[in-house]
Amino acid sequence: VAELTSGPLVSGQLAPAREATVRAQVGGPLTSLTVDRGRTVRAGDVIGRIAARDLDDAMASAQVAVKSADNALTVARAEAARTESLVKGGALAARDLEQARNMVSVAEAQVAAAKAREKSVWQQLDDLTIKAPLSGVVAERLANSGDIVSPGTPLVTIIDPTSMRLEAAVSSDQISKVQPGAKVRFRVRGLSTDVFTG
Repeated sequence: VAELTSGPLVSGQLAPAREATVRAQVGGPLTSLTVDRGRTVRAGDVIGRIAARDLDDAMASAQVAVKSADNALTVARAEAARTESLVKGGALAARDLEQARNMVSVAEAQVAAAKAREKSVWQQLDDLTIKAPLSGVVAERLANSGDIVSPGTPLVTIIDPTSMRLEAAVSSDQISKVQPGAKVRFRVRGLSTDVFTG
């Protein structure tokens, strides 16, 4: 098998195989966006914050609801235990114990619902902190501190520079000169005079 030492000249562009556009998960004023174009970030780095005052109130309300539901469950369990003793002693009917146990089940469901609401608010509070999803370089900054963002608003684009690939088109009359697995030599304009191989 002879090595292909000549072939068609192509023009193309380098594009990352891995990139991510970081978007706002919640709405509110963007209080900070600490990265600019060209800055290197690591996955998990905090790169910005969104303010949402109504979530603080929602968290306080959710925490009160959990505490209230926990208290109601404690009372229901105590009442069920007391009713069970009275039923064993013959002072109450068996249906009273069944009702007390139903109240425990209702209270357990209320605790579960209150904790789910609290978890949801915690997630929304966590979404106020904007983190880099991958390690790389900030290619675009699409928002600024002070902007009012809504869920889905693009904030920055991060690319992984180690995943760059050359995307180039070959004219149809030159396609016969291209073979699968053939090496490609190319230069990157403005980067250096080095020749890269792929």
